[in-house]
Amino acid sequence: MYQVTLTNNSNVGLGFLGGNQVITPGDQWKSGNLGDVTLIVPTRSPISFHDIGDQHIPGDSGEPWGVLIAYQGEESVGRYEGGGQLTVVINTYCQAVLSGMDIREVSLPAMEIAGEETSA
Repeated sequence: MYQVTLTNNSNVGLGFLGGNQVITPGDQWKSGNLGDVTLIVPTRSPISFHDIGDQHIPGDSGEPWGVLIAYQGEESVGRYEGGGQLTVVINTYCQAVLSGMDIREVSLPAMEIAGEETSA
């Protein structure tokens, strides 16, 4: 399992899909152990965190555990050993600034065609 520390440096409130908690501008939120969670960034789009366990996506690193982070059509994988600590700062431009794990940008197309070989 991994945990997230989220800092909202934007000028909009952030919320979780299916939840009623709002992280107001200037606030910080710390999670317990997470699996899958989606954060709503109103002026941009959802940012999703998907626990991929010990599965690897081409381009990520060799640590045993991973979380797939998808935002604005881009994907990154944060890898960790033991308990993972992911830090996410939503900056003034509503960009997600990631740190705290071995994070690598990966290519993961949103669709595949059945029967064709994929890179993932």
